[in-house]
Amino acid sequence: MVIQIDCRKQTCPWPIVNTKKAIEKAEGEKLLTIVDSIVSRDNVRRFVQSQGHSVEIEDKGGGLFHMHITPKTDANGKPSVVSGASTASGVVVFITTDKLGDGDERLGIILMKAFLNTLHDSEPKPEKVIFINDGVKLSTEGSEMLDSLEALTEDGVEIVSCGTCLTYYDILDKLKCGVVGNMYDIVNSLLEANKIIKI
Repeated sequence: MVIQIDCRKQTCPWPIVNTKKAIEKAEGEKLLTIVDSIVSRDNVRRFVQSQGHSVEIEDKGGGLFHMHITPKTDANGKPSVVSGASTASGVVVFITTDKLGDGDERLGIILMKAFLNTLHDSEPKPEKVIFINDGVKLSTEGSEMLDSLEALTEDGVEIVSCGTCLTYYDILDKLKCGVVGNMYDIVNSLLEANKIIKI
């Protein structure tokens, strides 16, 4: 028997939340999650794989995807769960704007670049930098911050940009650094962080 989870027309983070609940109740049975956007497909895939489960994606055309999930089970046949994110003992930098401060716009851009460069040069480095709202513009094509962000990724810092925000600004296909995140990931990262720095 295959358990079906229809997540069409569901916005972030519900495709992940509903898939997670279904896996927990499935007791090892296979699942089929149906999504109708690339963002939902990628978010569910990353979550499923992060928990040690396997997933095969079938492109049905027209933006529709069937995600065939095989849960990884423990010795008792229960779905195994991977414990929290790496931010559990680290620092998360939470950036909600594309400039630093409320004054002159150009100065704000200069200050943001200086902040990210200094973040790269500092120790210890954060484990994750999360961008939401206007902040996602910093990780996309044309941003003056891309060199700074690439330097952070080379140091092992995870760069995450909110998929809903990228979609809202119609720049999802212009992401140049890091990964597309979702509200489920973002909330868990903030809850599991030892320290949060909000910009």
